[in-house]
Amino acid sequence: MRRTMTALLAIGALAVPALAQDPVSISPIGFGPELTEKADEYGQRELDYLANEMREDLERELSGMLGENGLRLEVTILDATPNRPTMEQMAARGLHQSSISIGGASLEARLLDASGTELETFAYSWRSHNIQDVVGYSRWTDARRAMDRFADDIGESLSERYRSGS
Repeated sequence: MRRTMTALLAIGALAVPALAQDPVSISPIGFGPELTEKADEYGQRELDYLANEMREDLERELSGMLGENGLRLEVTILDATPNRPTMEQMAARGLHQSSISIGGASLEARLLDASGTELETFAYSWRSHNIQDVVGYSRWTDARRAMDRFADDIGESLSERYRSGS
C-alpha cells in the first residue's frame, strides 16, 4: 500500500510541472496609442525596428520555452522616445543627427493560456535621468535598454513559473 501511494505521488508530481511546461509563443508586437500617434513623426521603419528589437530580446530570454499551442505572450510598446532624431525627424524638422535627447520606452505584456485566460501581466518603463548621460548614445539606446530589461524580467518570471510548476 505504501509503495502504491509513493508511486501515485511521484506520478502526480511529474504531471504538475508538465502542465507548467507549456510552450510560449510571442504574438506580433503591438504599439500603444501614444507611439502610434508618433508613427508619422518617427517613420514606420523605426516602429518596425523597435518591434523587431523587442521580439529578438524576448526570443533570446525565452529561448528554451518557445513553441506553439501553449501559452501566448502579447507585448505592447506603449511609448518610445529616441536619443537621437530618426531619419523622418531629420528630414521634416531639419534636426541634425548629433542632436540628443532623453530617451526611453514604456512597455506592457500579458501572458495568456491556450483558452485566452490572462495568467500574468507585466509592465516596465525606463527613461534616462540626465541629458549628460546620453552623449555618445545611438538613436534608440535608451529604448533598447528598456526593452532588454523588460524581456529579462519576463524571462525570469516565466523561468520561475517553469521551475515551480505553476
